[in-house]
Amino acid sequence: MYTSYNEACGKDCSDLMTDLKLCEKAGMDYIEIRLDMLRDFLKTGTLEELTDFFAKSRLKPHAINAVYLRQDFLKEDTDAADDPVMQDFLLACEAGKAIGSHYMIIVPPLDPSGVFTGDVQEAEKDCIRILKKLSEFARPYEMNLCFELVGLKKSCVRTIEAADRIVRAVDEDNVGFVFDSYNIYLCGKCNDFSKIREVQPEKIFAVHLMSADDVPEEEMGQDKRCFPGEGVVDTDTFLKTLGETGYNGMVSVETFRPQYWRQTPEWVIENAYRTVHEALKKNDCLSYL
Repeated sequence: MYTSYNEACGKDCSDLMTDLKLCEKAGMDYIEIRLDMLRDFLKTGTLEELTDFFAKSRLKPHAINAVYLRQDFLKEDTDAADDPVMQDFLLACEAGKAIGSHYMIIVPPLDPSGVFTGDVQEAEKDCIRILKKLSEFARPYEMNLCFELVGLKKSCVRTIEAADRIVRAVDEDNVGFVFDSYNIYLCGKCNDFSKIREVQPEKIFAVHLMSADDVPEEEMGQDKRCFPGEGVVDTDTFLKTLGETGYNGMVSVETFRPQYWRQTPEWVIENAYRTVHEALKKNDCLSYL
């Protein structure tokens, strides 16, 4: 498996070009580019500049993160051209084709109230409908869609089993999973990753690795993420389970921790590389580009 950095780790203390240069210096194999940081870069920079950077660098782009779905997205009676979700999707497709990134993270609908109160079965049907349409739109760009379960109570897709039902129902070769160790843990403090063995292994497109603070379930949120090996998520079992499926792709450190955002970009990326490298090496699954 290969080291990767998700820009969420230092999003409030850095920018895209800084992240690219520091990830290359640190020794990262891949980077996940955040859409909001890409938009900021494109205010003064160009996709041609990014293409040129990657052509000369050992660092490679993996996924573009992320497009957040709504249940009413791509309804038959609506025009999607001006929809912010479609604009994000098309930007990810166009940027990905230009720079050689062939994966996009897709997040299921989240209830802004903090608890999903809708019909979960209907929400799953909407996810299937939307992913089928996005799969078709993505093909000319050679883009693969990585569907991400989110364990928070505001999510309509909280478990591996639910995500697996949706991906199987979509049944498109360019729609698969990104498995995130903390998003799995978020649903009932779950450190049992055995259900990963039951998905179609070729559908595991990407992996996010991190641990988390030990807090009561009602206090759990994305801001409680921390570097792998520094919290209560059983990242060793997570990696070993993925290895048993034959997965040998990128493993991206992804945190949303305000304490990290107050550090320097150098500190964040150096520690992200150190901890993901140590985790992969410890579990005998470290590879190099």
